[in-house]
Amino acid sequence: MSLSRRSLSGAMAIAIASGAVSFVAPSAFAAPDGSAVVINEVYGGGGNSGSVYFNDFVELYNPTGAPIDVSGWKIEQRSAANNVGNTVMLSGSIPAGGYFLVQGDAGATNSGALPTPDQTAKFGFSATNAVAALFDATGTQVDLVGWGSANTSEGAPAKTTANSTSIQRTAVGVDTDNNAADFSVAAPTPMNSGSAGTPTDPADPVDPVDPASITPIAQIQGTGATSPLAGQTVTTEGVVTAAYPEGGKNGFYLQTAGTGTAPKNAGDASDGIFVYMGSRTDYPAVGASVQVSGAVSEFYDVTQITASSITALESTLATPVAVKIDNLPAGNEAREPYEGMLLRPTGDYTVTNNYSLNSFGEVGLAPGAVAHRTPTDVVLPGAPAQALQAEQDAEVVYLDDGRTRNYLNNDKNTPLPYLITSDQGIKSLRTGDQVDFQTDVVVDFSHNFWRFQPLEPITGKNEAADLPITWQDSREATLAVPNSVQGEFFIASFNVLNYFTTLGEDVAGCGSYEDIYGNPVSTRNCDVRGAYSQQAFQDQQAKIVNAINRLDVSVLGLEEIENTYTVTGDVARRDEALSKLVDALNAAGGNWAYVKSPTELGTDEDFIRVAFIYNRDEVEPVGESRIFDDPAFTGTARQPLAQEFKPAGDNGENSFVAIVNHFKSKGSVANGDTDTGDGQGNNADVRTAQSTALVDHLEAQTDWAEKPVFILGDLNSYSKEDAVRYLEQQGFTNIESRRDFDGASYQFSGQLGSLDHVMGNEAAVALVQDAAVWNINADESVAFEYSRRNYNVQDFFQADNPFRSSDHDPIKVGFNLNTEPDPAPDLDLPTDSSRPSHSSSSGLLGGIISALVGATGVIALIVAAVNFLYPDGASAILARMGM
Repeated sequence: MSLSRRSLSGAMAIAIASGAVSFVAPSAFAAPDGSAVVINEVYGGGGNSGSVYFNDFVELYNPTGAPIDVSGWKIEQRSAANNVGNTVMLSGSIPAGGYFLVQGDAGATNSGALPTPDQTAKFGFSATNAVAALFDATGTQVDLVGWGSANTSEGAPAKTTANSTSIQRTAVGVDTDNNAADFSVAAPTPMNSGSAGTPTDPADPVDPVDPASITPIAQIQGTGATSPLAGQTVTTEGVVTAAYPEGGKNGFYLQTAGTGTAPKNAGDASDGIFVYMGSRTDYPAVGASVQVSGAVSEFYDVTQITASSITALESTLATPVAVKIDNLPAGNEAREPYEGMLLRPTGDYTVTNNYSLNSFGEVGLAPGAVAHRTPTDVVLPGAPAQALQAEQDAEVVYLDDGRTRNYLNNDKNTPLPYLITSDQGIKSLRTGDQVDFQTDVVVDFSHNFWRFQPLEPITGKNEAADLPITWQDSREATLAVPNSVQGEFFIASFNVLNYFTTLGEDVAGCGSYEDIYGNPVSTRNCDVRGAYSQQAFQDQQAKIVNAINRLDVSVLGLEEIENTYTVTGDVARRDEALSKLVDALNAAGGNWAYVKSPTELGTDEDFIRVAFIYNRDEVEPVGESRIFDDPAFTGTARQPLAQEFKPAGDNGENSFVAIVNHFKSKGSVANGDTDTGDGQGNNADVRTAQSTALVDHLEAQTDWAEKPVFILGDLNSYSKEDAVRYLEQQGFTNIESRRDFDGASYQFSGQLGSLDHVMGNEAAVALVQDAAVWNINADESVAFEYSRRNYNVQDFFQADNPFRSSDHDPIKVGFNLNTEPDPAPDLDLPTDSSRPSHSSSSGLLGGIISALVGATGVIALIVAAVNFLYPDGASAILARMGM
């Protein structure tokens, strides 16, 4: 997907001595011999109606074979009357044969982001007529271009531009001191210093091709990362394999006739290429045999031809076929030979990233049957994590939609792809879902990722059969998970996604994020962090209530619930939001109560807090809850909350302790604890200090010394990170999911891992019967979240299910307590009060065995026999046996 760039000509004069580069002093205008930096392109329509990019820009080009430092140079933005508007002082270096992109002011229409600029500045050119001048550090004018009605120019001015076009050199870097001859008007083609050009170093000349002859696509692509013919004009031919006349890609793929019959190897040249159409509308049909002429360039590291002419061939060429391979090979070198070619993946791919599905219509795929894991969730931080990260980065590929529009920004009226089809309605596409390809795709690269592009733009207007992939809906099986967890009692934690009953609309100065219709949905730049409006709050609460009641646990720790004390300053209102959540849960059929705030509160508490609710029929609190107030948490995270519970109606001998936590996140830096690059992100030491404080405070509760203790909540630490490992070193076991599906609780940056944990001391782990992560949130697209309702023309919100009620998944742990033993089976046994000896009872035991094996199985058999022989100690004996 590149821009119009043409061949270079001319020579340069440089001398290299003692490691320094000296240049021929430039004249008043740019050096026609290609020995100095030139203004290569200027765009003044940024952000205007009908614009292509959000910002104005100036693109410089270094045609020499050595880098040029432009620090101290300046660009003057002038009017057509040659009046100076803004002056941009430059800093940095332009690589040999490379570009330097300076981003200017943005307009009102966010029509698309530029490639990453090398410098940002304040300037704004007229979209039609203007002058741009470049000066070196000595103040000498190096280059000047005037266009439209400009009264100043080199030679005659170039033609007038519009909001959708720029003034750009017809041949990259070539300057004859005549703007009218040197510049063309076309769709803007911004290039930054990461884009490769072609230096005019006479020591290593590029042999020009004859534009009138046919140059094979493989020769244009070359065997390296960039085209050896970049900057030249070529003519080639092939068969159109995919076309994108709408949606922003503005081009089509062309592949050499009859190719695609065998897989490629590293170092081979690709037989496919992207043809950029710019503002042209004469798109050939998919399957057409055509001849294309135009300039070769690299755009976002992809080789392309900017079409100057397209001609239908009289004879039909042999149709290329898709290369069939299990998976796209890992790594740039192995993938480069497939750039622009048809491919049909035949192996397993699994969705590993759907976060940007609701914005850019793209889905990250991992080869194989499982999604990518956050490295520090499965291996230690440092070298092991870095190695796994590199491996996963090399193998991920994105399934795209054949479009570049942003469905949350500049294309809200087009329904999202994949999550909806015209014939099947709303669909889910969850991380962990395995996909099968039902159509061919084209291998593409953009925005730092290799991609599979469909053969036509895909939106929610397409039918399911048009999609490149098929997959099975995994939601139904997910709903059954909570009821499958075994145990007498159950404990879990739930991050309730900033559940605030104080609304943004009721707080002065609180900003909001708005939907497609301008209605405020969630808060922005505000201490109140949840819903902005009552309608949004009802949407949020409906999801949370549905999820918590379905989870069905005895004790539930909550994170990210409003601390109404901090919000209002009224300590008596600390439990207000918690109380309202319990009311909503019970109104929907729950049987919940909340643990009241203790007498002693934390220091400088956050606007969000942790809390407990519990099922009144199953358990009840023992004594007052306890906040572990400690400097390790003050000002950085939420103080832990501990509570002892016992079975409802029990005398307290079988109680257990739960401590709910919400450690410091990996986002903003606390106490200077920045990311060290070992995979743990920011604040790794802060979180370890919080683990230490947690254990210290727990040990100080001497009345709980012999109790089963569960540590639960959002530790913001993956399973192999320091904060979790410290707790393990102190005798706590991380209770992991006992299911055969991915037990991760969180999705970030295209990887799954568990930030949320339930950990138990030795006494607690001995009670555990079962555990499962309930994957209702992290696997889901954010499009289903209340805070994204109506951001796209299709309303994806579904209040009648728990999916995307939060961004974290709960883990449900089932456990038993040493309660009163079950009564012995009612067996027809002798009423003789004397206990027979082992030998004399053997015949009776044989009869019992025969009767029970077919009826109640081995466990009932053992229970009956032991109860008969040792009626006072059966339960204790079986417990020691692990039955």
